[in-house]
Amino acid sequence: MGLIDIAVWWLVLEIIGFASLPIASHISRNLKDNGYSISKPLGLLLLTYISWIISVFAGYSYFSILLSLGIIGACSLVIYFIKGKPAFDKKYIVYFELLFAGAFVAFAIIRAYSPDIYWTGGEKFMDMTFINSLLRTRTFPPVDPWMSGTVIQYYYFGYLIVANLIKISSILPSVAFNLATASFFALAFTTALGIGYSLTGRIKYGIITAFFVAIAGNLVGFLQLLYMLWKGTNILSFDYWASSRVIPNTINEFPFFSFLQGDVHAHMISITFQLLILLLLLDIMRSRVNWSSIFVLGLSIGFLYPLNTWDYPVYLFLAIIVMTFQFLKDFSGSKKEVLKSTFAIVAVLVLSYIPYLPYHNSYKLDRTVSIITSERTSLIFYIAIYGLFLYLIYRFVILKSKKSSLKSVYFLITLILLSILAILLKFELLILLIPILLLCILSIIKEQDKDQTFVLILIMTGALLSLFCELFYIQDALGSAMPSYFRMNTVFKMYVANWVLWGVSAGAIVFQFRASFSLKKTWGLVAVLLILMVSVYPVFATIGKSGGFKGEPNLDGEAYVKAQHPQEYMAILWFRNITGQPVVLQAPGELYSWNTYITTFTGLPTVMGWYWHELDWRYPQRYDMDVRWSDVNTMYTSSNIDEVSSLLRKYNVSYIYFGEAEAKRYGSPRLFESHPERFEKVFEYGDVMIYKFNPDR
Repeated sequence: MGLIDIAVWWLVLEIIGFASLPIASHISRNLKDNGYSISKPLGLLLLTYISWIISVFAGYSYFSILLSLGIIGACSLVIYFIKGKPAFDKKYIVYFELLFAGAFVAFAIIRAYSPDIYWTGGEKFMDMTFINSLLRTRTFPPVDPWMSGTVIQYYYFGYLIVANLIKISSILPSVAFNLATASFFALAFTTALGIGYSLTGRIKYGIITAFFVAIAGNLVGFLQLLYMLWKGTNILSFDYWASSRVIPNTINEFPFFSFLQGDVHAHMISITFQLLILLLLLDIMRSRVNWSSIFVLGLSIGFLYPLNTWDYPVYLFLAIIVMTFQFLKDFSGSKKEVLKSTFAIVAVLVLSYIPYLPYHNSYKLDRTVSIITSERTSLIFYIAIYGLFLYLIYRFVILKSKKSSLKSVYFLITLILLSILAILLKFELLILLIPILLLCILSIIKEQDKDQTFVLILIMTGALLSLFCELFYIQDALGSAMPSYFRMNTVFKMYVANWVLWGVSAGAIVFQFRASFSLKKTWGLVAVLLILMVSVYPVFATIGKSGGFKGEPNLDGEAYVKAQHPQEYMAILWFRNITGQPVVLQAPGELYSWNTYITTFTGLPTVMGWYWHELDWRYPQRYDMDVRWSDVNTMYTSSNIDEVSSLLRKYNVSYIYFGEAEAKRYGSPRLFESHPERFEKVFEYGDVMIYKFNPDR
């Protein structure tokens, strides 16, 4: 199955975490574990950022990555000699590392039973394309492998994280693809554990927090199981996909679905770094201004922009709220203190943007925020997604609000008025979200405990995200082409962040009311029942996705290509001997189809890859994509050699590929065969042929 690869990948992560440990400890002195839980994600963040900024000016290479790791290690050594040896609980470290290794290996095994980097039902072709392309690149911004001659117009730092790990470990990219998913699951699980441990002081509740964030499913999984039992259906047919498509015409992914789906996609990778930022904010909430923490916080929030841009405004907003309330809790009336706190907030804003200027200068984001006037979320669907969290949150905020002298009669009147308003406006979520927001605000005003304030802020921010999805949406190409899907991506991206915030809150709430469970009170029994219900999905979805763990486990995501497309596989191997990034002409990419596989598995750019993805990234522009689509068709079908040669020169094409997808669309390569002086056949295996274009003839 690749046990050596698993061990090597794990060891690389441990080295990166160890190298950054003194830095993590120095900036996290107010966390229960003294920053141990952030060492690995922080190390990956610093390694990615430093290697990127070096590569912008000096080129991307194995050396630039090792130099970056050396810089991290040098900074840690300086901190070590100045501040001394960090103090850690050895028992906690043992538990933490065992859980990290166990989570990593367990998920690597899960991936080994469904490893294929397949073109349907996800974005694996896109992810593998970008990873392989980055492995070949020498400059930043990198070339867009699906639109040769242009730079990527998509957030690519997640792929850079994986590319760095591949270069360090020397593991085959198609194997590393699945190990990356396993490692991001383990990182998310243990970073969430670190938050729970810091909020509760108990490892057990740290694990419960990690379960809520990284493992728990929604209530749809339980309902699906009941339906299957009623129908007498085999549990191996459990549909893991259904729980992510609850709200019509939208996507409502949650962390475990994303990990199980196995796409090495930006929203999945960002979960770990969202949790990192929450730990940094918790540390800041507990202390006065610490400039080293402010610097790392700003850099970490800014990291989200090139990692998964949707998360950047969410966590920038959250940071401002947390830092503002931290300042208000400690406010003593000093003008110096006001200036210092204000400057700290401004510093985070600046540091989240300025260090990433080379990225911002190349990434042209052109999106419009529009107001929703119809098609809002049904209450029943929302409860199916967040039912457990809502139950815990309402218990928490209602009891907290009693300290604010809020009478229950006023709360009841508010609910009645909201219900009437929601019915009149067809805005059902008002019934749930507005009370949460009001109760959080009232509680925060009176709350003296900073940890409790922090949890209330997370709950409030999650509610605001859900409310945002009911009021606004981000315009994109999909919504333009299919109007009924206008808010699909907005709900998709915001709900993942919402889940993370409420998952962390849920762990702290369970600790807060732990006596209710031990005393078997009705409230606690209902909570246990809901926890069992959300535990159904990770068990049965994993069994279903993994085919009941039958067959031979294999971590190589391209092994199926060798078995099912042996001719194409031989061409892929041939192309891997080519250095640099010469352009390969292939049939233009059709969405979720077997095409542009040479680019996917080699990283070599093509003239026009998956059209709809490019259109979405570059929306609202589409002229260049349409021209390229037409030109590629002309290059394969025209009988005019001068016209074809002119277009090949236009796109700087070096190789013409003719394989399964091209034969299906264009028939035979007559023009290329009839002019060997201009099109040299350099590869032939069965029906697959590769021609090298000689532009000088």
